[in-house]
Amino acid sequence: MAAPNGLQGPHEPLSPSSSSSSSAMMNGQLDFARSLADSSTPRLTGGLSATRPAPAPAAPAPAPASVADPPTAPIASTSKNPPTPPSLRQEDPLAVLLTTLSADDGESILSIAVEEARDDARDQLGHRFGTTSTSTSAGTGKRQAGRVYGGSQGGNIHVWDLATLSLRSRLTGHEGAVLALQLVPERDWLISASGDGTIRVWHTPTLSLVYLIHPPHDNTGDILSLAWIPFSMLAQGDPARNKNGNHHATAPPRIENRKPAGRLFAGCQDTSIQWIDLPPPFQLATEEEPYATNNTTGRMSPASAGSPHSPPIFKTPSRFFDSLTEADRAKSRVGVSSSSPSGRHSLSTSTVPTLTPSSPVGSLPKASPDSVGLTAEQEQTTTTTTMRKLEPHTVELQFDADCIAPFAHHGYVYCLTLAKSNERTVLVSGSGDENINLWQPGLDDLALLATLESEYDAVLAFAARDNTLFAGHQGGVIKVWDLDSLTCVRILRPHNHDILALSVLSSSLFSSAANGTVQRWDLRTFRLGGEWLAHDNIVLASDIWDVRDDDVTSPLSPLDRGFQGELFHTLAKLVSYRTIADSEHREECRQGALYLKRVLREMGAETNLLPGAPGKNPVVLATFRANAPPKPATTPRRKRVLYYGHYDVVSATASERWDHDPWKMSGQNGWLYGRGVTDNKGPILAIAAAASGLRRRQELEVDLVMAIEGEEETGSAGFQEAIKRNRDVIGDIDVILVSNSYWIGEDWPCLTFGLRGVIHATLRVQSSRENLHSGIWGGATAEPLTDLVRILASLTAPDGTVQIPGFLSDVRRLTAAERKLYETIVQRCQGGDTLKKLTSGSTISDPLQSLITRWRQPALSVHKVEVVGPAQKSLIPSAASAAVSIRIVPDQSLTDIISKFKAHLTAAFATLRTENKLTVEITQTADWWLGDLESPFVSAMAKCISAQWHLDPLFIREGGSVPSLPFLEQEFGAHAVHFPIGTSSDNAHLPNERIRVLNLEHGQTIVSKWLTRIAEI
Repeated sequence: MAAPNGLQGPHEPLSPSSSSSSSAMMNGQLDFARSLADSSTPRLTGGLSATRPAPAPAAPAPAPASVADPPTAPIASTSKNPPTPPSLRQEDPLAVLLTTLSADDGESILSIAVEEARDDARDQLGHRFGTTSTSTSAGTGKRQAGRVYGGSQGGNIHVWDLATLSLRSRLTGHEGAVLALQLVPERDWLISASGDGTIRVWHTPTLSLVYLIHPPHDNTGDILSLAWIPFSMLAQGDPARNKNGNHHATAPPRIENRKPAGRLFAGCQDTSIQWIDLPPPFQLATEEEPYATNNTTGRMSPASAGSPHSPPIFKTPSRFFDSLTEADRAKSRVGVSSSSPSGRHSLSTSTVPTLTPSSPVGSLPKASPDSVGLTAEQEQTTTTTTMRKLEPHTVELQFDADCIAPFAHHGYVYCLTLAKSNERTVLVSGSGDENINLWQPGLDDLALLATLESEYDAVLAFAARDNTLFAGHQGGVIKVWDLDSLTCVRILRPHNHDILALSVLSSSLFSSAANGTVQRWDLRTFRLGGEWLAHDNIVLASDIWDVRDDDVTSPLSPLDRGFQGELFHTLAKLVSYRTIADSEHREECRQGALYLKRVLREMGAETNLLPGAPGKNPVVLATFRANAPPKPATTPRRKRVLYYGHYDVVSATASERWDHDPWKMSGQNGWLYGRGVTDNKGPILAIAAAASGLRRRQELEVDLVMAIEGEEETGSAGFQEAIKRNRDVIGDIDVILVSNSYWIGEDWPCLTFGLRGVIHATLRVQSSRENLHSGIWGGATAEPLTDLVRILASLTAPDGTVQIPGFLSDVRRLTAAERKLYETIVQRCQGGDTLKKLTSGSTISDPLQSLITRWRQPALSVHKVEVVGPAQKSLIPSAASAAVSIRIVPDQSLTDIISKFKAHLTAAFATLRTENKLTVEITQTADWWLGDLESPFVSAMAKCISAQWHLDPLFIREGGSVPSLPFLEQEFGAHAVHFPIGTSSDNAHLPNERIRVLNLEHGQTIVSKWLTRIAEI
């Protein structure tokens, strides 16, 4: 919010309402997160990016310039760092980008808060799939995932789920930028402060508004900072000092023995600090707060079924901080309601609570907003059109005029935090006046204890560790204060850019600056441990969460963090290998296979490479042997599962318009992007991690053999021979597991029970003459391209029906039971985008018939036509060729269809008056596959899917082919279970290939449960 005529407060380096971005950081074993924006553009997409820090270098960098070098204050005990993960950014060994979380309103993120993981029962707002929980380790129970809250410049609060790394909801209501966020975990509160001068308190399990707090007058300006102090930490005040100019009495009346949860402090643009007790005393005297936390069941009352939206507040412009424009005047006259989830605008139906004049100080009801410059008639209109109607559980409050330190500083109060000083809890405030004030928050007053003066510029950021305070200043200075002795013990100067965010983890301090860099300081030596460019521009906020010490005695393995932990780095490294099955990438394929072999061995498998065909890629064979104690009820022989996958990928080039480097995995909004993440490297690691987790806990009751080839995308050359040669090593197999297909949408988990087979053929028509000129020979010679077009046209009728005699004679008839499966798919997809996608691009408008045609009917396609020599408009080519594929279905025979195909082409070519020659080459074949839906292994998988997703899976077929699947069933005499992990939008084989982190995590858990369940079959 700008001052009149562009004036700014003392030493104000930035206008908060125009700041470009905020940043979140996760450190420790799990994650390190940040936000991303570029202030060079007028409207920015705010976001969060997650990175992972590597250990500090063994040899620290030289100490930065400092003023004096007194003994350092003790910080906290050192935590061990994990081994350095493979970095995706060679120039940045300190951090690896995990994901970017993007806001959906096109605005910059200015503030963030991170809510730690909690128990399932406390969250009553499940997402689309019925739960947001994630397993702490596969098969060991669930914990409710935490969230990231990001306040945007547009007044919205975005809610991201840490388990899925995806946007969950958006809270609306603020009419100004959300400049500060504060979590109160013990009350399930999120508190937001805004440039509209209001504070909102949200109930985090339901994302509903609980309190709406107004300033005491219209000159408060922006609320820039927040701090929460539990009531038990407030010191007893001295009533005799209440009249002191630096003492500000509140003296709220006490009601029996019931006390507020705590006190909220707000740092304001008008240089004041204001405070209020929550829940307010009048509420304590009458009833529980709208969302009481003493309900152990976590259930809400019927009135609390809230919305993540709250009514907007139409702020009366400040006479000092705001210049009133005609747009502002119109806004104060005409109310605009908040958006409902459907996108329509509506007001809620309840009224503002009416409080008596005897309401306790610090919690007075807010009067109706003043009408600025309106006539009596206009004021009457305003009263009618802008009346705020809050939800039944919302209480509207106002700061009391006596609960203010009016001139806490001589500049904007940018930051507030809690710290310790001589065993006392103190409130610390930083300002544009360059000073730091220490306050004693008493039960009845707020007392100024000390002022820490500085010759440096504005204080913009705080971080505290017990009695040590870190203060980030404008101009790139970090001052380290001992709050017991009130002395500066160190001055760090990493650069000349404003320090806008500070975060402390154990013996490390992370500082974020206006130039987009993040520095890591070793607090044992105060040396700079490293620096990296985290953002393109300003970083405004940081936070640390989900931190665990990497103690060797911890039962949690790095793999327990799933694809936000070591599996992320493993998959990123695997993606970096360009395992394209061609001669150019043969060595890189070999290196990729060796890396995969090493990873699987480290996960607990016995591994080796099986040579394939000469000049082809090897097969990686890995065996996770059962190690769980045998159960009395189980059979003497352990069951043995064969998993089939492939590590080779299709090519990816810059000309395909990737948004990211296809060989450097990146994350965005809960998705991982990179060539091979879904086809098939991600599923490989998910399934290996499932077996590894069970084995690590000595709970693996079956053997899992993984056969992972490197030639699947080019026809699986040498795979069958390698399997047959090593049949004894692989052993007898009870069931085959495959994960090489996709859901039909993004919302419904699936089980694939059928694939079409394929015949790839090349037709070539050759002339005995060289290329001819059409102006000389046109009409007087048999043209190969014309002959080719004619025989291609004979393959299908105008309506697309294949005209090969006997082509449909062996197609299995559709049963009523199978038709029921397709009808269930169409029924469940009603009302969503998935149903539209079923017929998108199809000439068949009926979704049911479209599925039947695509999945269980044979088809013939012409893929390309080529000519010999240059494609000139006057040239008659001497030869022409075409690539054709035929998709076959049960119960068609490969040999029979090939024979009929060749016979038809020969007959059609014989009808032509031509001297040219026709050759037909079958380049690749794969038989169809149909699963057994009555198999107990399929039933077990369906139950595991239902338990994890809280949705029964859809049973689907696919029109594509997996050449090795029918072979494996025949070779081992075992049925296969085809379990797709990815979704229909994963873009396999296409630019921007991706897979959702949630699907990988759930896929790992499902396979873990399935391996346990099938041991009892």
